[in-house]
Amino acid sequence: MVRTSVLTALCIILLGFGVPAISIYSSVHYGFNFILAGLISILALIIAGVIAVVGIALGFRDNETLSDTIAPAEREKLDLLRADERATLEELDDIAVVLKEIRDVLKSAHE
Repeated sequence: MVRTSVLTALCIILLGFGVPAISIYSSVHYGFNFILAGLISILALIIAGVIAVVGIALGFRDNETLSDTIAPAEREKLDLLRADERATLEELDDIAVVLKEIRDVLKSAHE
């Protein structure tokens, strides 16, 4: 799914920036018709916008259906992993408090 998103973003960037840039460049350096270059640029921007809207809509749709496709056993494993991560973060918070107290004691001893 990430690969599809990256490829969609690259297509949007190439259509939105690349095609107008090449059209303008060819108009300036090679004498390409300015009106035609403008029409090609506008058409490329419209198509890039449509692709972006459709890509975002499909991305949101995939995220909603992804949570429905997780098996109950996988969901249980995910919940256990989240609980473990929460416990680890709480322990890290406690360690940070202790380290701050040690720092304060060392600062007072140093002065």
